Amino acid sequence: MPDADTTIALLPFYQWDTTPAPMPEAEVNVGLPLDSLFRPHDVAEPVCRQSMFVPSAIAPEHHQLLPRTNTAQPAWVFVLLMALVALVYLYYRIRKIKPAQLPQAIVDHRAMDRMVRDNNLVPIRLMSIGIFTMAVLATVLHQEAMADTGFGGWALLTVVLSAAYMLRLGLIRLLGNIFDRQEAVSTYITSNYLYHLALSTLALPLLPLLIYLPWGNDVVFYILSGLAALCFLARLIRGLQVFLTFSKGSSFYLFYYLCIVEIAPLVILAKWFFAQ
Repeated sequence: MPDADTTIALLPFYQWDTTPAPMPEAEVNVGLPLDSLFRPHDVAEPVCRQSMFVPSAIAPEHHQLLPRTNTAQPAWVFVLLMALVALVYLYYRIRKIKPAQLPQAIVDHRAMDRMVRDNNLVPIRLMSIGIFTMAVLATVLHQEAMADTGFGGWALLTVVLSAAYMLRLGLIRLLGNIFDRQEAVSTYITSNYLYHLALSTLALPLLPLLIYLPWGNDVVFYILSGLAALCFLARLIRGLQVFLTFSKGSSFYLFYYLCIVEIAPLVILAKWFFAQ
């Protein structure tokens, strides 16, 4: 019997003539599996692409405005605010509009005619008020929903809103020509310009608070929304007054006008804004 020191450990015999079974390969899924197209919706991964014209399926708590992640605004925002303030100041000075004239012109038709005549507010000059108001509205919407698009996004939004505004005015004048109500239409459009000038004048001091203060994203935005809602309601009431005073048309056409020209654009704008 061999000694313990010289004992060679016996290795188990390995069968070299056999090959081990191949290991199963892990499945690699590239993209979305085809069978997911036929699975029930509670298993398949949904595609988050929702149209602005369908009811929203997002939970109500996600509809709130998202807070701004970057409080350091680019330099062009400050330059834009100063430019808007300078433009409205120059407009008041060049047209020699007194602060007391605007509230009177909004509520009184004779005061509006006197203001338009004394300050030489012809339609081409009044049109600049509408474009200026669209620039202020674009600033608010851009800071709340499109801040990451930069100056190009703001400029594009301003052009789109201004084009929609001009299209609305053209549609109003077209309806006035069709139903032979040019006087009522002219008075209504002039009152719209004055309401927009008042709204822009009140909104400009609030824009720096909206953009630069931490709490401006909530408080000031709702203040601006309230001012815009009040302006819209007052302008709508004034439009009804003008229509009933200067026009003897049917209320059926007035209802069509309110739905197509006044209410529908606001619904589309609100749907787009809260879908961002």
